Amino acid sequence: MRRLMRARRKALTKEERERANAAICARLGIAADSSGASGPIAVYLASADEIDISDFIREALKRGVQVVAPRWNGETYELARLRGLAESDLRTGPMKIPEPAEAEIVHPSKVSTWIVPGLAFTKDGRRLGYGGGWYDRLLALSSGNSLKIGVAHEFQIADDLPHEPHDVRLDRIVTTA
Repeated sequence: MRRLMRARRKALTKEERERANAAICARLGIAADSSGASGPIAVYLASADEIDISDFIREALKRGVQVVAPRWNGETYELARLRGLAESDLRTGPMKIPEPAEAEIVHPSKVSTWIVPGLAFTKDGRRLGYGGGWYDRLLALSSGNSLKIGVAHEFQIADDLPHEPHDVRLDRIVTTA
């Protein structure tokens, strides 16, 4: 399943990616606004083939929302405040993914809304990640009241996925359609 989803994402044209990015960012804005949450928003900084939510992040920062993203501390991922998306605000992490340059750490229990990537999702909130368990470890520390949103292309929605007891279910999946 992981191999298939990676291949399908990689096969998207530049135009398909741009349309997907715009559609997801618009839907995320509506979902975040309707949640009524007032705490920090945890986001991901997209790798080459992931849906790029940079426009959503810029808009949240412009509105004064505290935005956090995963940052490697040498042993594990933690959440660090994201000041912006300029080169000076970011560094390249060990997985070649951008992450906050500064280490102003925010505990996952303080996050009100999570925006989570993945390779596949089910409609009931199960998520197939990349196999490292990093997001599940962060999400396990989240507040029970936080809203957890996955983002996906329509083709990333599966009828069924393997699920383990430590996997954290998402509350909502926002898709490109």
